[in-house]
Amino acid sequence: MEHARCVLIVLEEGEGLHYWLEQLRVFGTKTSVVSSLEQVAEARLSQADLLLFPVEAGYVPLMVAKLRNDFGSLGIVAVQSGLSASARVQLLLTGADACLALDVQVPELMAWCHAVRRRNVYAAVSASQAMQEVQEHSGQQEWILRDKGWTLVAPNGVGLELTHSERQLMDAFIRHADARFSREDLMRDKGLAASDSRAVDSLISRLRRKASQAGVALPIKSVHGWGYTFTGKLIAQQELQDTEIMEFYTPRIEQEASQPTPLELLHALETLDVLDPQVSEALSFSYQLRVATSTGQYSGVDAQVFWTAPTGLRLSSDLVLRHMPDSIHRQALCEWMLRTLMADVRRWWQDYSLRASHIGLKLPIDMVLPIYKRMPAMLRQFELQPCCVELDLFSDQELEETPELIQALQFLKEQDIQVWLTSTDIENHKLSRLRGWPISGVKLEAEVIQRACRESTFKALLETGCHLLSEQGFELVIKGVDNLEQRDLALSLELGHYQGRLTSELMSEDGFLLTLASSEPSFGQGHDASRRLSGSVL
Repeated sequence: MEHARCVLIVLEEGEGLHYWLEQLRVFGTKTSVVSSLEQVAEARLSQADLLLFPVEAGYVPLMVAKLRNDFGSLGIVAVQSGLSASARVQLLLTGADACLALDVQVPELMAWCHAVRRRNVYAAVSASQAMQEVQEHSGQQEWILRDKGWTLVAPNGVGLELTHSERQLMDAFIRHADARFSREDLMRDKGLAASDSRAVDSLISRLRRKASQAGVALPIKSVHGWGYTFTGKLIAQQELQDTEIMEFYTPRIEQEASQPTPLELLHALETLDVLDPQVSEALSFSYQLRVATSTGQYSGVDAQVFWTAPTGLRLSSDLVLRHMPDSIHRQALCEWMLRTLMADVRRWWQDYSLRASHIGLKLPIDMVLPIYKRMPAMLRQFELQPCCVELDLFSDQELEETPELIQALQFLKEQDIQVWLTSTDIENHKLSRLRGWPISGVKLEAEVIQRACRESTFKALLETGCHLLSEQGFELVIKGVDNLEQRDLALSLELGHYQGRLTSELMSEDGFLLTLASSEPSFGQGHDASRRLSGSVL
């Protein structure tokens, strides 16, 4: 059996390191030692076959996912005794080849190395055969869109994980007659100008290349001077086991979110003391990405804080802040959310080399006055740029243009801190009052587009309101885009961005970071492009 040419070992100096070096030397294997997973990329210059590392809490699955993405042929073996089943599953799903105990013998390690090498050889042969078979039969065999449109399965069973833009492309083939459409059709769906027609060609080229690398020939053919056609049989798979069958392809009846009764809310708030340090254990962040209508790519993310009461009741922070009467506690909760988010953004960069920006955080508008002057100092404390955090201000009362409020908004604008208003109001006389306000734009809550899809009169009012805001120079985001009908309406409006379950579900921190770490290269634009997310620094 052919042994590994080189094994990378991630260990600190100690007895464990000397043991592995001695054992591997017996098998004639060269070893390279690095002190952290972050240094593996540099060490890979030696063309190692196997990576051996101890499992450390927290960042390992993310780093494994990145290494698997960067080095597809590298054998990745995690060693740690006493790993839980969930930890092993997470490591294997994110890219590890094996999870072994610390006392594993070197012959077993070499066997794993051999298995990885055999897998790569067979994969190359299978890819060549699959390419030939698909080229011969692509016009007759079925291509299946599953996982709500996020996976394209070739006739030979090879699955291609799709990005958001690629998902939109395949959706266009599904929806258009005879699986063909013009460049103008797709550009209109994605909100692209005529001068951006090459963006469509680039998108299809990238998808073809991805399919080729997976060993399949994608049957997308160019119709000269017009557009594209999918020459294979393309179907959208219904997943009956899913509680939200075909959410991506069919409109879903909107259901009111489960809200606590006034009595439940009152009892819950009586137990919430945000001045108690231990209360932070019951507060957690969730994230939802938003998409730019001009490119179909992710353009930022909204952070939503939830509080889980001792009774198990889970409440969003904006609901808590709306019903929390004490201003001292309201301010304490707002400052906790801001500082925690900033600390997390800094930690993501330090631990994972991921810079996140354009993260919107909802705050009551009356909380701006006691906080705004300290915002620049808070950003400097965490070594962050102003673009990292956006303030999404909401109010249950009709907004009044007080000198103090305008002064605060102007101060934040001069500090390059973006401020948005979050609202359900689209009445013209209310929107006209925003003219000249020093804010970036308006975010319309989910009930706006839901109602517009039900009522034609309200839809016309929404169209007028979006036009009015655009004329005033404001950017516009609409939330609650959960299905194709709502997406099509959003794209027909004068919007800059949209978000909802069609772009992403609410994600935990791990899910959000894994999304950033695996985002498509085309999201990166501008400075430090390798670490950007469509305007958001990764």
